[in-house]
Amino acid sequence: MKKLVFSLLANRGECLMAPRSFSHPCLRLFFVIVSAAALTNCALSTSVRPAATHREAAALRDQLVALSPHVRVEEAERVANCACSTARQLARDYRVVGPPLFHNFLVNIGVRERGLCYQWARDLFVRLNQVPLQTLELHWGAARAGTWREHNCVVVTATGQPFEKGIVLDGWRHSGRLFWSRVEADHYPWREDEAERIGLTSKRPRPAAKKSTSLRHTLPES
Repeated sequence: MKKLVFSLLANRGECLMAPRSFSHPCLRLFFVIVSAAALTNCALSTSVRPAATHREAAALRDQLVALSPHVRVEEAERVANCACSTARQLARDYRVVGPPLFHNFLVNIGVRERGLCYQWARDLFVRLNQVPLQTLELHWGAARAGTWREHNCVVVTATGQPFEKGIVLDGWRHSGRLFWSRVEADHYPWREDEAERIGLTSKRPRPAAKKSTSLRHTLPES
């Protein structure tokens, strides 16, 4: 039973195969319970007062400005506002349920279609990439790439600044309330993925998602 549940929560990189059917009585009951919870709106509320969102964006703006004396305040403000509002909107679009690992589980069993960490990062990156930037740059961050613990995020640096000096933007970690931190201060061992960044900035078309009973990916550690 424990192995079956764990397999449903497996990550991209080393996707374990899901059981072919939910024949195990305990697993079938568990599936029914979590599905009912998701479909009866036991979702984490992402509605917040405008003042709260404004305070978050203002705090992030200040962190971005502090990256370098060359960062323009108005540009940092546009990025901060976009990042905070996009994270909230993605939570609504994904119909986020509960903490992120639980929502991952719902994606992996097909109750939800999106909301894995790399999807949060990609959607946030695409939206931020539409903001005109001159003094800030976007990067793609990956931690423990190719393992079941892989995690992804957007990293913002001042123009020409090393990736390691940037700020992590992560919508997945707090289910739509944007998390940010200096790369060097975060507990994830972030590394830059230049190929992913180039693919996203060039607006490379992504293949349509395939319907499958096999495992969807990603389960970063909390």
